[in-house]
Amino acid sequence: MRNKISQNLKLSNKLILSNKVLLSLHLLEQNIMNLENEIMEIVEENPFLEIDVQPISDPYRRVKKADGTDDFMENIGVRVNTLRSHLIDQIYALSMDQELEHIMMTLLDFLDIHGFLIVESEEIAKDLKVSKQKVEKATKILKSLDPPGVGSINVKEALEFQTEDPIVKTLINHLEEVQNDPHILMKKLNLSNVEFDKAFQNLRSLNPYPANGFADSSYTRYIEPDILVFESDEGYIVAVNEIFEVKFTSKNLYEKLMESKEESSKKFAKQLYDRASALVEALNRRKETLVKIGKTLVKHEINFLRGGEIVPLRISEIAIEMDLSLSTVARAVSTKYMKTPVGVHSLKAFFSRAVYLSDNGKISRDQIKEKIKELIMKENKAKPFTDNQITKELKNEGIKLSRRVVSKYREELMIPSSNRRRVR
Repeated sequence: MRNKISQNLKLSNKLILSNKVLLSLHLLEQNIMNLENEIMEIVEENPFLEIDVQPISDPYRRVKKADGTDDFMENIGVRVNTLRSHLIDQIYALSMDQELEHIMMTLLDFLDIHGFLIVESEEIAKDLKVSKQKVEKATKILKSLDPPGVGSINVKEALEFQTEDPIVKTLINHLEEVQNDPHILMKKLNLSNVEFDKAFQNLRSLNPYPANGFADSSYTRYIEPDILVFESDEGYIVAVNEIFEVKFTSKNLYEKLMESKEESSKKFAKQLYDRASALVEALNRRKETLVKIGKTLVKHEINFLRGGEIVPLRISEIAIEMDLSLSTVARAVSTKYMKTPVGVHSLKAFFSRAVYLSDNGKISRDQIKEKIKELIMKENKAKPFTDNQITKELKNEGIKLSRRVVSKYREELMIPSSNRRRVR
């Protein structure tokens, strides 16, 4: 037998990121506490860098988290790694093509502090220039990973991923009633004390937020905000929280090493100096991006800063306004907080999966679902609202939605149709 040697020429489009760009993206993604630890290690290994740790003069700058976990779910163990790193380890262990893996990694950028997806498949598909079907396939894979419920759109969906017990699933469908008056719900569902107590205890053991227990969980004890917003006579001032400063050491050391006759020493010195330059440049770029995001949020959230409600925003709209990519903005707001005159808030709290227009301005998907729930709670139980009637009621309040969207949100709230809600 003869071996045949041949050459194949294949043209393909690939996005190859430089080390500088990768470093910038990585640092942009880190919150201030993770960044400090990482920078400390880098500086220790590079003689051309030094770090100046700023004293924390404000005793309230390191803020205790105001939000508490749900009363019935507090027994989640703490993991030392982040949710993102935990998911990346699993993604790398899977056998998939490069495009699907890239979509999977992008989805991680759009997980909020709870581990829920905050953007629709259509937006990601448009940004990555891939089909919606491929994004949905990647989302399905993401939801199959550990922890159960990651990639869900809300608490109910996350809880449903964690149980096959039909009674527990029923309790999840009536989660608001479980929290408000469980005894009335027990009678309504015609369950015995034993059945209800067993299901209730199983429900208590579930994790409402997939990110709970990881190192970057929103329920870590203390928060160091990355962005600071101050009110002044001239308006609002946006600054980046700088608890440390990375600086070059004296250039004399570099010049001295470059005068060495040994090429290996000169090469090593240049490598270290280039790394130092890249780090300082990436940190400056991170600061510029965070200031830009902070100013953009302040511009849109003036009413909130004056005591009003948050105006729901879409990451895609802010990315276009700032002339940045969707992924860059998503990385920038990931796991970070902003200290404002009205408290400390997660950057992702300002973004919603879906934003609609009403006569009173923008309204988020979650706000609409609350309005649907309120309408149904107040309806005549003998003549409950159909989805068409709910659509008209919302229209009367200045919120224009299609009946299909109303039906979708009602189903997400686990609320039965009008025929099933009717009390005869």
